[in-house]
Amino acid sequence: MSLQHDDRLRALTHQDADFWADLVDDVLIVAITDRDGVITYVNDKFCKVSKYSAAELLGSTHRILNSGYHDAAFFQDMYRTIQSGQPWRGNICNRAKDGTIYWVATTIIPKCGPTGEVEGYVASRFEITELMKTKERLSELAETDTLTALLNRGGFNTALSAALGLSSKEPPESRALVMFDLDGFKQINDIHGHHAGDIVLRVVASRLVELTDPDDPISRLGGDEFAIVLNKTLRSVPLEKYMDRLQAALERPIDIETVTVSISGSIGAVFLDARESVEDMQKNADMALYAAKRAGGKQEQMFTAALHHRAQVRSQILIEARSGVKNGQFEVYYQPILNCHTCQLDQIEALLRWHHPERGLLAAEDFADVFTDSTLTQAMVPSMIASFQRDVALWNSTGQPPRQLAINMSRMDLGRAEYREELEQSLREFGLSPANFVLEVTEPMLQGRRAEQSMHNIRELGAAGFQIAMDNFGKGETMLRHLRDLPFTQLKIDQSLVTGIVDNPGDRDVLASLIGLGQVYGLEVTVEGVETRAQFDIVHAMKPDRVQGFFISPALSSQALLKLPSRFEIAA
Repeated sequence: MSLQHDDRLRALTHQDADFWADLVDDVLIVAITDRDGVITYVNDKFCKVSKYSAAELLGSTHRILNSGYHDAAFFQDMYRTIQSGQPWRGNICNRAKDGTIYWVATTIIPKCGPTGEVEGYVASRFEITELMKTKERLSELAETDTLTALLNRGGFNTALSAALGLSSKEPPESRALVMFDLDGFKQINDIHGHHAGDIVLRVVASRLVELTDPDDPISRLGGDEFAIVLNKTLRSVPLEKYMDRLQAALERPIDIETVTVSISGSIGAVFLDARESVEDMQKNADMALYAAKRAGGKQEQMFTAALHHRAQVRSQILIEARSGVKNGQFEVYYQPILNCHTCQLDQIEALLRWHHPERGLLAAEDFADVFTDSTLTQAMVPSMIASFQRDVALWNSTGQPPRQLAINMSRMDLGRAEYREELEQSLREFGLSPANFVLEVTEPMLQGRRAEQSMHNIRELGAAGFQIAMDNFGKGETMLRHLRDLPFTQLKIDQSLVTGIVDNPGDRDVLASLIGLGQVYGLEVTVEGVETRAQFDIVHAMKPDRVQGFFISPALSSQALLKLPSRFEIAA
């Protein structure tokens, strides 16, 4: 401070001592302590805010106000600073005599003697309770899902991180992460609207709160995905029993205005392991959830070493497949399909084969995980079309009849907004027409988060001239309205419905009914998986439009396809 300022301050203090004292007492909470922290002076505002009298405070230490909010390290840092002769500044949460909590912005200045040794401390404070409450409310809002009032993904990550830290000091299986999504939620949105979906999500949130210990974090991660970090709940309920109760809670009917709907959950769980990261814990729980969904939904699945091994195998397969695409190890094989009206093999289904350098020739089912990777499938489609273009040129040069190519679409591709444009661009590059292609989709591709985009793409592909086939019909749940509302031109009945038709009249009746159903919808019906002469004779008598299976032909290379006869002889 300059000499001029020092003189001015002395003048002001001398002339207006009472004014300055009143100003300090009106604005600041002031306390003076000796070097041991014993309070020797407090002003009236200190007493008013703390609700202690001066007599109660004098001779005590500030521990009388300890709220328990701050840990020991907080105070150790504060004392280390002021004992070194340096001022300390920070926000402190105190507890008043009546138990209420209040916050103060604090500055503590050491008072030093002539020798420079600390003789005591002067603490001045502003009350900032409302400011801190506002900050806390804003923080809560930033971590809260507005629809359900549960934690959002950010809040969940914070809670999971804290639980992982605590689990390092506890026995194994003391804490767990449970993640699930709702089976049947999309249909509710589709049929009853998004307002109904919102009601379902709020009801689910309410049931989770009832089911779980109040101190255990519950989160809606987004869409119909939820997560629970089980801390205290597991003290009274085993994890398996909790998941059973969770499934039962989800399956209870939900009233939505004039209708009642039902859902279930695909549930995955993992015990917390402090050696793992937050991301690893989520991946492990998500693996278990996926296993539950793959098993048909309405399932609970614990994360296991076997699931982890499966994930490692999948990761290795994807690494090898990327190299395989780069090195041209994938080849298109073709399975002929018989037209029952003309006896011509007028369609062929493209089936990818992998010339694996170590495992030999692999069929698609041996590397199914490859088709869940969008980058790989995007890279494969142009390659497949280029192969088909070369093979078409080969067949044309040898007088082979024209054939449509059936391609199995992946869920990842069908759910991408750019897919139709990319596919049409590839066809233009090779001079091929959409009319030469039958694009096969399955019912599961029309479900889930990308369902709307998938159905939009199907409509656009149909309008562009592609034939669209519903594949694996009869294998699982099928919504007949999709056959009516989407531009399907063909129906392929799953091979599982053919297996028992030779010995079981009931199976024959079911198959005949499905063939008739498809034809009533105006679709060309193909029966898949016909393996034997006896099966073929039965199926052929039901008058489908096409038959596919090993009895007609296995999948063949483009060269082997040249050796097929121009007509298929149906007579025995």
